[in-house]
Amino acid sequence: MPGMPCGRSPTRTMIPNEEITMIQIKKILVPVDFSEFSQKAVRYGVEIARDRGASLTLIHVINQRIIDAVHELSVKGYKGDFVEAMRKMAQDREQELHQMLPLDWREGISEIHFEIRKGRPAEEILNYAKENTVDLIVVGTHGRSALMSTLIGSVANTVVLRAPCPVLVVRAVEHDFVT
Repeated sequence: MPGMPCGRSPTRTMIPNEEITMIQIKKILVPVDFSEFSQKAVRYGVEIARDRGASLTLIHVINQRIIDAVHELSVKGYKGDFVEAMRKMAQDREQELHQMLPLDWREGISEIHFEIRKGRPAEEILNYAKENTVDLIVVGTHGRSALMSTLIGSVANTVVLRAPCPVLVVRAVEHDFVT
């Protein structure tokens, strides 16, 4: 406005005291690939779940490429039962998933779920988040360079770009979690 100092408005707008609503985080999803990066993401997920009174789900997706490779071995004469091999793999992964969450970490969390899926990791993580109306995804990342991520792809990148909810990206190289 002419005659007014830069950045000043001739009138002030008063906002009445309104109740500020906090964002509700009731369901947290942490994708796990059993790396040190996902372990750090689990730790963040645990602390946020405790703090917010949220449920926590750890999900692992058995990659479709692994399933295809095991199937290919059985087709080429490998002396084994494909169905039994897949069942055993899922069972082993579920046991490993439970081990990612030590008993003392479980204290103070209202609900804990473990989910094993088969398919393309990013797709299955996103499908689970949509199907279960997840409020927050906590994902660990390797901290690769942009070039490496472009060349080899990244589950974390895909989740960040397509998630139906906020995503917290935990980089393992930054600093340790402090409670």
